[in-house]
Amino acid sequence: MIAASLTLSACRHKNHFEVDLPRDEQSQKYPGSPIGYLGNDLSWEDIADVKSSITHLKYFVTGAGVKEEREFASPQEASEWMLPLPAGEYDVLVAANMNKANGFSLSETAPTRAVALSLPTVYSYLDNPSFNPKQAWSGIAHVSVAADAMTTVHLDLDRLLALFTLKVKNFPEGNTIDVSIRNAADYVTLTALRAGGRYGLPSDKISADISLGHLTFANAQSEINEFKVFPTATGIEKTMLIFHIVTSEGIHLDYEGEAPAMENGKKYVLELDYNTLTPYMYITSTSINDWTDAWSFNGEVLNPQAN
Repeated sequence: MIAASLTLSACRHKNHFEVDLPRDEQSQKYPGSPIGYLGNDLSWEDIADVKSSITHLKYFVTGAGVKEEREFASPQEASEWMLPLPAGEYDVLVAANMNKANGFSLSETAPTRAVALSLPTVYSYLDNPSFNPKQAWSGIAHVSVAADAMTTVHLDLDRLLALFTLKVKNFPEGNTIDVSIRNAADYVTLTALRAGGRYGLPSDKISADISLGHLTFANAQSEINEFKVFPTATGIEKTMLIFHIVTSEGIHLDYEGEAPAMENGKKYVLELDYNTLTPYMYITSTSINDWTDAWSFNGEVLNPQAN
């Protein structure tokens, strides 16, 4: 993914205050310590997100024996934030849209000595994975806060949820399909590294099957569009797609499709011809464009019994 050149929000404070640094009640929380001030700015990791909506931000700031947490309703509100801190080294985590209203819960545990970050270990859960939650983002950065100065930490927002789209053609009138995804992670550890050196490691624990919706002849061509799910669990090499079909004659059929693992933030499109469905399908993948670094399942269905 390509980092967006357009910043989402910018700290509105100067980098340094030569005189008249603010001395509010919060700055007196650390008596005897040289105090600096921390502001932040945000930018999109993926330029495709520039029109996305953020309705909640939570910040975790740790270091120099200090732990601070703050929540804001918008990037604009967060851009006004200026946090007094003892001068020193800090790690900063921001979680965007990961609140109850958007379908998420966050939990944390104390960091261990084996972890380089001073941040607590922060886990993101979906309250109801079948709800199709709002997209969420996170970012982590290290910053040095100098005494009697204003320091701005820059945070790139990395998309959390994979987006899955299903299109079915030649759908018979009178039939229905219930679609589920299997092998998605049960949670994502925002403060743990995944392959490629990015933060946001999917758990090795698997979520219960995620129901994506109910297709009928009337809505099959309108598709299941960009349903948002956690990426595939760590250590699992495939995503399983479950199709429960009821024909117009009342016959129940269960089909499965084996596809590559889904990764954080990527987009996946599966186009199927109803007439080619078989009880077990291998679904191939090809790259579709550079700016999303996504995969598109191209609808090629291989019947293993025919090989």
